[in-house]
Order: sequence, then structure tokens, then C-alpha cells
Amino acid sequence: MASLYHWLTCQLAITVIILFLIVTRAFVITTNYKSKCQQEKCYVAPIFCEAPTPSSISGITLKLAVDSQWGVANREAEISERFTSEESLDLVHRLRRDSDAVLVGKRTVEDDDPSLTVRRVPSDVQPIRITLDSNLSLNTKKYKLFNDGLSTIIYHADTITEKGVCDYGTNQTSCEGIPLSNDGGLDLKEVVKSMISKRQLKHIMVEGGPALATSFLKQDLVDRVIFIKALNVKFSDPYPSNFTSTTFSTYGLSLLGEFKSGGDVVQCWSRPNLPWPDQDL
Repeated sequence: MASLYHWLTCQLAITVIILFLIVTRAFVITTNYKSKCQQEKCYVAPIFCEAPTPSSISGITLKLAVDSQWGVANREAEISERFTSEESLDLVHRLRRDSDAVLVGKRTVEDDDPSLTVRRVPSDVQPIRITLDSNLSLNTKKYKLFNDGLSTIIYHADTITEKGVCDYGTNQTSCEGIPLSNDGGLDLKEVVKSMISKRQLKHIMVEGGPALATSFLKQDLVDRVIFIKALNVKFSDPYPSNFTSTTFSTYGLSLLGEFKSGGDVVQCWSRPNLPWPDQDL
């Protein structure tokens, strides 16, 4: 009996040691992953980081950035310039990387001439670029979106006659007519229906200005918001966003949390009962 007791005791000790090594190894892997992610200022959701499993993001994510006075641009500047931190710029490019499409309005194209591509982080594919131009009035020879060979969609009023491929830049650009709403603009619900149902775009990032953001919010089309406030930036003549600290809650969104990104503060908002893509907030 003594020998059996010693044998069982030995086996138990070995089992405890093995379990301890397994748990320790798992803890080290998890800690290293979280540490890497936190160094990138991205730990609130996989859309900001390389996740260990594919992200299940869907719906519409609105991204909006303001200076310390809630301005979206400096009216004294001849050319619109980026004003958020380098860390926040990386964050936005990670968000683009995990989006099927990036949508802006006509004014953003005219003011910023954006490419809306993923450049600051590794990516095997580029999102489809979408712009809203009711009258098909943009000068396509002038802007990157229509001349870089990447896919772009232009939504315009269905009362406008298309010419060829709308005479918009390269043949990688396509157009689609959308009914107008009662206020005279494009019916955003029909735009969303086309993007999700017709074109099978799962996750759309809205990266336009405050007018476009407000239109999406008013029609309850926004699932989540990434709001960036550049605390160290103060425009001499700010173009007002007309947003306040209560704007998103007014439209039924809940603040899940916030974190620092360089000199900026990033807030994460989401609709109630709509889980964030990651629960590690």
C-alpha cells in the first residue's frame, strides 16, 4: 500500500506540473498578444489590430475627427490637412483595411482629393471607394479616386442620364442611379440597400464630413462611431462640426469607452444591444 500511495502521489505531482506549464504558456501568449496590441493603441476592437481570428465586423461605422474646439477643418488653410496624431492615422488605416468600402460625399472629394486607400498598415486588398455625387458634376480628371485604377462607385440621382461609364475616369469606376429623398438629396437608405444587398458589401466605413455624418445619423443608419478628438490642435478659424458631447447619444448610440491615441482621445460608440466586434474593451 505504501508503494501504491507513493506512486499515486508522484503521478499527481507530475499532472500538477504539466497543468501549471500549460497554464503558464497560455498566459504568456495572451499577455504578449495584448501587449503588442496595446502598443499599437488598438486594443478596443479587432478593427484596430491584427486579431487572432477573422473579424466579424458588419454594418456601417462612422469615423469623425475634430480639433479641441470641435472643428473639422481650418477655414484659413488653403488646402485641407490631416490634424490627428500619427497613431490615430494608423488607426484609421486599420479601419479601412477591415472595411469592404469607404464612403465620402462630393465635398470631401473636392476639398481633400483623398485616395481612401490603405497605406499606413499592411493590406492585401483595397476597399472599394464610394462617393455621393447627385448631379455627376465632379471633374474626374482632377481627382485621384477616378484615375488610380482602383474600384470606385459613384451614386447619383436616378434622374441623371449616364454617359458610357458616366465619363468618370478609368473603367474601374461604375455608377448607379438612386432615387432622391424628400429633402432633395440622395435617399441614403436606398444607397445602403444597394451597398449591402446588391453589391454584397458587408462593412462600410463612412469617412465624410459632418453634414454627411449627420445625414446618416438622422436616418438611423449608423451602427457604431469612431470619434477622434485632437486635444493638442486648435484651429485659428475652425469650421464647426455642429457636434457636441451629447450628439451621438441623441441618435441612440451608447459610449462603450475611450482611449488615448498619441495626443488624441478616441471614443467608441455603438447601438444598444449591438455587440462591439470584440468584447475586450
